[in-house]
Amino acid sequence: MVKQWFVVGISGTTCSGKSTLANKIHDYFPTSILVRQDNYFLPPDDPRHVKIQELNHLNWELPTSLDTQKMYSDVMKILQSLGKNSTDSKMLLILDGFLLFEHKAITDLCDCKYFLTLTKEQCWERRKNRIYEPPDVPGYFDKIVWPEFIKYKDEIIQNNELYETITFIDGSKDMEEICEMVFKKIGQLLS
Repeated sequence: MVKQWFVVGISGTTCSGKSTLANKIHDYFPTSILVRQDNYFLPPDDPRHVKIQELNHLNWELPTSLDTQKMYSDVMKILQSLGKNSTDSKMLLILDGFLLFEHKAITDLCDCKYFLTLTKEQCWERRKNRIYEPPDVPGYFDKIVWPEFIKYKDEIIQNNELYETITFIDGSKDMEEICEMVFKKIGQLLS
C-alpha cells in the first residue's frame, strides 16, 4: 500500500511559536488536518494529575496531565480514514504539542519533526503575558515550566536515534522566515 499520509510533528518550549507555525502550515496547505495536544489535557479533577504542594497548583507540564492515548487513538483514526478512498496525492497531518515527542508511538508516525526553542528569558517574556486556564501561580514558571522543558529537551538530545530526526528551530527568529523554510521542505516531501 502506498503511504497516503505525510505527518509533521511540531514540539518545543511553551510560547515558542508551535501553534502559530502549525496554524500557518494548515493555512498554507488547506487540505491538511491539524491535531493539537493541548486539546487532550485531563480535567483538573482527574486523579492522574500531580499536585505541587508548595505552590498549591497542579503540574500541567507532565505527560500525566494529558490523555495521550486518546490523542494517539484519534490520530490513528484519521490516518486509517483515508484508506477507504483512493487518492494519488498524499494528505498532510500536522501534530502540535509541547510534549509531542514524549510518546514514542506518536513520534514514530511523524515523517518530519520540528522542535522550537527559546532561551529562558525569551520564554518568560512571552509566557508572562499569556492567560492560562487555570492561571499560572507565582513561581510556577521558574519552579515547574522551565525545569520540565529542560528535562524534556535533554531526554530528546540524549536519545540519539530521535535527536537525529529532529530539525531544531530558534523560536525567536522571524515567523515568516521559519514558515518559508518549513513550507519549502514540506512541499518538496509531499510532491
